[in-house]
Amino acid sequence: MTTMMLDKFYVTKEGLEKVKAEYERLRDFKRQKTMGETPNLLHSEEANPEYLAFQEDISLLDAKIAEHENILQNAELISAPKGKEKQKVWLGATVTVDLGGEIDEFTIVGTLEADPVQKKISNQSPLGARLLGAIVGDVVEVKTELVNHVCKVLKVQY
Repeated sequence: MTTMMLDKFYVTKEGLEKVKAEYERLRDFKRQKTMGETPNLLHSEEANPEYLAFQEDISLLDAKIAEHENILQNAELISAPKGKEKQKVWLGATVTVDLGGEIDEFTIVGTLEADPVQKKISNQSPLGARLLGAIVGDVVEVKTELVNHVCKVLKVQY
């Protein structure tokens, strides 16, 4: 069993709905594709290229369906923490930070929903991982081969 099979996929309710919808869409597409006429295996004495392309398409669909099934089986909904834990940065938090004099805001999400353009960063990204557990006033340092940021937490909200 691969490690991917053992991972939890942290998702918001909206993210889980998107995965479910895509899973159903893929299954419907496979059903439609396999209900039609299947190309013959042989075309004269050689393998029929249409048949080979059909088999490749089905294999790719099966792989995508299996990937979505794994996500659905291992999905864990992100929920706001309770009590004093709400003061800390956890999954689902929107965090306002001072990045070297530049104020920015990020929402910490699981890897499936990460989208830097929309300011949604993964809990496994260098910045997201360093922010986890931080509270207002904490200063965290993010060092990678590409960046070296000092980041001060200004606000945490859920």
